[in-house]
Amino acid sequence: MDDIDNTKEFVVSFKHSVNRTLVNEFIKIQGDKFIVYKTTFYSYGAGMPEYDAIGGQKLSIKDGLVQIENINRELKNFTYLVGTYADHSLSYKNKTMKLSEYVKPQNPAFFSVGKITLFEFIKYELIRL
Repeated sequence: MDDIDNTKEFVVSFKHSVNRTLVNEFIKIQGDKFIVYKTTFYSYGAGMPEYDAIGGQKLSIKDGLVQIENINRELKNFTYLVGTYADHSLSYKNKTMKLSEYVKPQNPAFFSVGKITLFEFIKYELIRL
C-alpha cells in the first residue's frame, strides 16, 4: 500500500445497488478530516445525492454523466459497506485498488485520517500475506 499522505485527493467508485450505474465520489484530505467535494453518476434514483443550488453546488450533465461540484461536505471519518455487487474501488496517484482485496465482502471499510507507526504498517502488511 502506498503512502497517500502526499496525495491529498482520491476517488471512491462503486456500482449503485438500486440504479446499477457507476458512482464516483471525489474526496480530499484536509488536516484531520475528509472533504467530499464532487460526485459523478449516470442516473438519478433512490439513494443518489441531491443537488443543493442554495448551498452553492454546481450541477452539470454531459453525455449522460451527472456531475455535482462544490459539495464541500466535511467528515471526520466515513464507512463503506464492501458488498458483493458494488465492487468498491479507491483510486489515487493513477492507481486503483479494490476494497474487497483489503476488506472481506459484507464487512465495513472504515476511513479516518491519522498516523501509524512503522511497526503498525509492517504488521498490517504481514497480516495481509
